[in-house]
Amino acid sequence: MSSVHLLEMQPTPLTAALRAALAGWGVEVLDGTGDGTLILVGDRPDPRCIPHQGTDILWWVVEGTPEEVSDVLSRRPGWVIRQGSPLVSVFEALEHLQNRDLGSEGWLRQMLHLATLDELLRPILVRAIKLSRARAGAIWIRDANAFYQRVGEGFPEAPLSLEEAAALVSTGQAWLLCPSEQIGLVRLREPHGDPLLFLGFIKDVEELLVTAWQLEHSQALSFQDDLTVAQNRRCLEAELPQAIRDAASRKEPISLLFLDVDNLKALNSRFGHPTGSRVITTVATEAHRMIRAQDRLYRYGGDEFCILMPGTQPLGAAKLGERLIQKLTEATVEDMPISVSIGIASYPAHADGAEHLLERADRALFQAKDEGKGRVVVAT
Repeated sequence: MSSVHLLEMQPTPLTAALRAALAGWGVEVLDGTGDGTLILVGDRPDPRCIPHQGTDILWWVVEGTPEEVSDVLSRRPGWVIRQGSPLVSVFEALEHLQNRDLGSEGWLRQMLHLATLDELLRPILVRAIKLSRARAGAIWIRDANAFYQRVGEGFPEAPLSLEEAAALVSTGQAWLLCPSEQIGLVRLREPHGDPLLFLGFIKDVEELLVTAWQLEHSQALSFQDDLTVAQNRRCLEAELPQAIRDAASRKEPISLLFLDVDNLKALNSRFGHPTGSRVITTVATEAHRMIRAQDRLYRYGGDEFCILMPGTQPLGAAKLGERLIQKLTEATVEDMPISVSIGIASYPAHADGAEHLLERADRALFQAKDEGKGRVVVAT
């Protein structure tokens, strides 16, 4: 790996760090296209940017869907890596390209540095349906003592117990995904042919699937608040930008409720911190009971929580806030009603991005506190 060509489709200040890393690995960087390996730097993998020259391409991009990845890799051998990945991933990918280590299912193996578990499951299901000529299909993923549907359609979405899953597998109505770990269940509606033929390709990517599944579980643990049923601030910071992007792509609103427990410091002084912790857990529990399946509850820190409501206008978020305030007055601790103040902001009505949305909701919360607490204020 003596040299690579590098072409910036969309310039980024991160390229300087990439160039420095390549130099540190002893790789000469040649600007522009040419024979050999080409590194294409841009926002997304785009087949229109594939040049005539270059035997293989390493796409170093901000984002990329599985469909975009499959598209560009079907046109020219290569690899796709997010710019947010460690730079050593680039070196590893270059070594794979040099050794032509693409595997028997190279189009999927090359998603190693790109894919989350869901991003891997979608193309696997599409391929299984195509090879089996099934009418539909779905994949369930195991979490604790049940399997939950993650992708697909054509079957009831209810969770499957371990016993129900085992019965489906024993009668040939379903197949285990990665049998050694039993991470999931594949079901196909009216498949044709031998399962070894239409599901055999999954064996080539079992290691990727298991790794993604284990990473998801460890990440879920790191994102769980230590005291309450809520996710933590780290989780909010990771999920909010993507939630905004999803809302923008669907042209839908998304609302954020920022809530704070009123007078908690005085309550701690009077009854002690264990009582204060009970108040915090009660707020989280009641909020978790009231939100929808698609909503997310986060503990922002101390006595502050955030509720993210996709597809919800400010008025709908305000109604939830009013109901929560009323419910908490009934859920007393030490015979005292619990009071919270709530600030609400929505995308795109009040903010144009994740940080701006948090800022506007926080300002609305401050206004609710300033106006007397125990109320909802929507950003204007």
